[in-house]
Amino acid sequence: LYYKVSKLDYFLPSILALEETAEVDRASKTKLLRHILDKELGSRPTLTMAFFDLFFLLMLLVTFQSTAYHVVEGGAQNGRYLTTYFLSMFGTLYAVLRKFGQMSSMLKISKQAFVENNFRWVDGIDWLAIMLVIGGIIWMEVAISDSFQSVAVTDYMRSYLAAAICAIWLKLVSWLSVINWQVINLVSLFYQVVKGIRWILFFLLIAIFASSQMFYVMLSGQNCDENGYCNKQNAYLQVWAILLGQFDVADYQTTFSVIAFVAFTFVTFIVLGYALIATSIDIYNKAVTFRSENSAYGNRSRLVYIAELRAFRRLFDQRWTAMQYCASLLFLTSTVVLFLFAAEQIRASLGEYYSGGILGGAVCLLLIFLLVSITAFVSHMTYYSFVENSGTKGCGSTLCRCLASNFIVRIFAHPIERLMQFVVDIDGIHLDGTPSTAKYTDSWQGSATHVRCHVKRMLMHSEGHMSSKLRNELFVMEMRHKKANDRSRSDVLTEIRASEERMERMISDFRGWMDRRIPSKDE
Repeated sequence: LYYKVSKLDYFLPSILALEETAEVDRASKTKLLRHILDKELGSRPTLTMAFFDLFFLLMLLVTFQSTAYHVVEGGAQNGRYLTTYFLSMFGTLYAVLRKFGQMSSMLKISKQAFVENNFRWVDGIDWLAIMLVIGGIIWMEVAISDSFQSVAVTDYMRSYLAAAICAIWLKLVSWLSVINWQVINLVSLFYQVVKGIRWILFFLLIAIFASSQMFYVMLSGQNCDENGYCNKQNAYLQVWAILLGQFDVADYQTTFSVIAFVAFTFVTFIVLGYALIATSIDIYNKAVTFRSENSAYGNRSRLVYIAELRAFRRLFDQRWTAMQYCASLLFLTSTVVLFLFAAEQIRASLGEYYSGGILGGAVCLLLIFLLVSITAFVSHMTYYSFVENSGTKGCGSTLCRCLASNFIVRIFAHPIERLMQFVVDIDGIHLDGTPSTAKYTDSWQGSATHVRCHVKRMLMHSEGHMSSKLRNELFVMEMRHKKANDRSRSDVLTEIRASEERMERMISDFRGWMDRRIPSKDE
């Protein structure tokens, strides 16, 4: 049944095209759809596309980080810097291509699907990482091209690059939260815990601000050379250090300051601290007990991701149109020219003949061509992008068959498949319809889940036993009724035969009597 339903035409886009968001979430949480998504995620084509996503994301993370290290350390242009710089540009272009593909695939379904599936927090993190990386690449190249003369490495630049690196890490986490159920559970658990303790954190924040202002007023005039409370900004950090256990009791010399210090530590460490721990544990147990293989976020994100991967797979596997060839040629040409502009020697050579405004306009025009080519290429995704080619097995295009027959590809195919099975957590996927997280209910989730799973196993065992017993009883009853019906039927047939024999004897006796009676009248 699951296999037949998964092969229905337009099955995934029809679910995403539902008008009500709640209906899409309900459909994505059904056991049938979860089974189809898990099986699709464990297939080789999907694992291959997911591998490219992971590869380019890790390449972007490593190369951008290495480039940022080189710039903040004041290094000059060399081969290593240029390599990491251009590879980070490749990773950024791939990220932009994937986001445009996602938007195009959802827009082909409906405008509502486009709005609901492209403005989530995951998409916000992706776009934030892309924009920060693009700005960081430009900023670092401008700074290092003139040896930090016009653009120096300031604290603002360091903070910006640090924020970009953090955004790339968050993008990696958001990608894992789509394909790996354990990460989905951790993200959902983190959200529920933070949501549950928000008022405790609010009162803790009030205590920090109040104590910081009180300690500044009381201690700002005492030993300013050694006391951190003499500075308004440091007062907040000093109070935060108290929460971490770093303080000196000799700083509190007045009676009221001692009372305030004791009250602050008692309220924060004992009252709010234990309340925070107890509330977190309670929320944790509730979250893992009633958690979510039924998570609307996890199931819907997987639905969108797998639909997008199917669209990309179909896009590259089908016969291209002339418009696609032109768009791909424009994309490659614009990319090559943009990379040439990124080289400092070529920019310096062109700067001798053209002004900065002309070069800037040329770069803007190249970016426009790049976006137009990407849009034109991915705009060929249609509803048919989500339908498997039932008549084709394996690779459908010449390029795919050439890559599949390549010796190097065959060597690395198995290790890459094993790696992606580990990343996707393929061992946790049950293809019999049970939830993917059922295997891990005895691992990290907590004591409440042990009880829940034990009760669930007992109920399933009891249900199976009662079902088997009921089937046996029904079978025995059916056989008993069948035997009774056969016996009754045989008795009725025997009685009918006996009645027929009696009637035949009566008829024969009557005929004999009539035969004797007629001759006697004639005489």
